[in-house]
Formats: sequence, C-alpha cells, structure tokens
Amino acid sequence: MKILVNATPLLMPLTGIGQYIRSLFTAMDKMPDACINMYYGLRCERGVRPQSSATTQTVTRTFSMLQRLIPRGRTLRRVAEKALFAYHTRSSSERTLYHEPSYLPLPYNGPQVVTVCDLSCFDHPETHPKERVELMQRNMPAAIAKADHIIVISEATGAALQRWFNVDKSRITNTYLAADPRFQPQPAEALAPALASLGLTTEAYVLCVGTLEPRKNLTTLFLAYSGLPAALRQRYPLVVAGMSGWNTEALMKSAEDLIRRGELRLLGYVADALIPSLYAGAAAFCYPSRYEGFGLPALEAMASGVPVITSNQTSLPEVVGDAGLMLDPDDVDGLREQLQRLLEDRVFAEMMGRRGLARSRMFSWERCARETFAVYEKVMQQRGGKS
Repeated sequence: MKILVNATPLLMPLTGIGQYIRSLFTAMDKMPDACINMYYGLRCERGVRPQSSATTQTVTRTFSMLQRLIPRGRTLRRVAEKALFAYHTRSSSERTLYHEPSYLPLPYNGPQVVTVCDLSCFDHPETHPKERVELMQRNMPAAIAKADHIIVISEATGAALQRWFNVDKSRITNTYLAADPRFQPQPAEALAPALASLGLTTEAYVLCVGTLEPRKNLTTLFLAYSGLPAALRQRYPLVVAGMSGWNTEALMKSAEDLIRRGELRLLGYVADALIPSLYAGAAAFCYPSRYEGFGLPALEAMASGVPVITSNQTSLPEVVGDAGLMLDPDDVDGLREQLQRLLEDRVFAEMMGRRGLARSRMFSWERCARETFAVYEKVMQQRGGKS
C-alpha cells in the first residue's frame, strides 16, 4: 500500500506530534505491506529522515523570526504549505492514501486519514493563541467532514470529537501511543555523563517535561513545590525541560523566587539525545497538566522507572491508571503532599516506579502501527467498494 505522510513537524524541535510521527512510521516502515513516503515541505522521501539538530535549530530560528516579523505568520505558512503539497502530490492517485498526523489535512483528492490528538482549541480556547484557535475552528469542521477516517489517541479525545462534531463512532479509531524503547531504567554510572552536561546528578531532582504554556499548569506545580520543606527543595531542585510557548508572563513571574534561590531550573529545549537520560535520572516526575490528548511525557517517565504524579483529567487516567499518583489539577496542597511523600519515602517511590514500569509495557509502537495500518486497509477497501 502506498502511504503519503505529512512529516513537516519533524523539521521542528520534537513536540508530541513530532514524536508520534517519528515513532509510528519508524515502526510501520518495518511492515512488509507498507510503502511510506514522507512529505518534508520541499520534497518527499522514502521513510523517516533522521533528525539533524543543526537543521532543526536553523528551521526553528527562521520560523521564529518570520513569526515576529510577519503579521499572521501562521496563516501565511499554511498558504505556502498548501501550494508546496499540491505541487508534490500532483501525480498521486486514488491508490495513494494520505495520512495527516496533525489535525488539518492539506488539499488532497484521494483517500485520507486524519489524526486528531486533542480538541483543546475547542474545549479550552483560552489556553491557546487567538490565531491558532481561529485557524483550527475555521478549518477543522471541513477537515473532519472530508476525512475517510479519523484516528484519535485516547478515548477522551474520541469523546470530545463526537461531542464537538457529532462524528459517527464507525469513523473513529483509537490507537494508543507508546514510549520509545530508549526510555528505560538506567544505572547511575550510565546516566552520569549526560546529566553532568546539564549540571544534574542522578535522583537529585524533580522533573517536568513539556512546552511552557497555560494548559500544562506549571504555576500550580511551582506553588506546590515552593511549599515543600526547604531542605527538600535544596536536595531536589525542580527541573523543567521544554520550549517556551505562549502566554508565559504570569508563569515566569511565579517562578522568580524559586529561580533566584536556585531551586528551579528552566532548561528550555533539551536535545533529543539527552531526554531519555534526563527522565531516567529523576527522583520523581510531576505532570499536573489540565488537558492532554494522551500524555506521552507521563508514559515516558513510567517507562524510565520513575514515579509519576499527574492530574486526573482527560486522557491521563487512561495512560497512568493505578500506576501513578493522580489528583485534581487545582489541588496545590495535595500535589505538595504527594511530592513530599515520594521524596521522603524512597521505598514507596521505588514501588511506584516499578508499578509504572510494568504498566508502560502495555503500550507499544508496533501495536500502534498495526492498528493504524488496519485503518488504512479499511479505508482502501471502502474506497474500492465505492468505485
């Protein structure tokens, strides 16, 4: 089967969608019946391109500059993407299935599958820039209507899709994500070089990973962490890894005292090669997000053998189950108490780490690839039946 995938998110620093594309299609490329072509903007290539940190940094700097200099840069970028995609797919036919992994498919006349990771622009538009919300709300209805089939990554997202767009269940398939095999427990001596490059040591910090934006709920985390005993804050600084996103002014204000005392470190974007070590070396992982389509960082921490505290909202209970500590995202006192328990009772922390590791093994990219390919087969059979 010929499959065309929009892989342009791989040109940027890897967010959740980028990791989804890389891991899913690396696994699917091993399947004998899949012929995958990845669209990278200027050309199409067979298979997943290894990510170049130099290229990523160049693309990121260029895009950031254009966003600052050009009004409504996101809309103009979309126009350019449509033109380039139309050029590269001009010879495609009904025998080539197009998979759009990032919500809004580019114009295409053949069979198409769309992945909807979450509906946060609809459920919580206040947590996104106005231009992004307008783009999604303007284009999503047509995208959903035209897609032959829609893939979601959790039951929570599937329910939101039905609530907003009244999509029949027969057009929706849930394919759970997984942690990359690179995420696994590692001995301290193996972690030391990577952590030293970040100024860290094994099991001597609390970790949070994610873009700095409102729905990640970092302000609540900072409040809870600042309420820990001073000795714990000195022994276990809070480390946050992730790019600066949208509307971070209030967040940065809430972080000032912790940063000044050396108890909070904002690492910004961390090179992909260092991320597995960063997870595996943490004493605890905190992810109090208000809204997730899946919650991959929580699963990656679990796969690394690290105890997890997260919120009980949207998809996170599906991912974490009883293998992590879950609470209301506004429960500052509860978050502080659970974090203190993990840091002071290391026997309990190790038990939770083992429980999370066992649950993480229920998810696999091979399974995700098989279930996704089954969607492709279903779409092509339906298309064949209609022709």
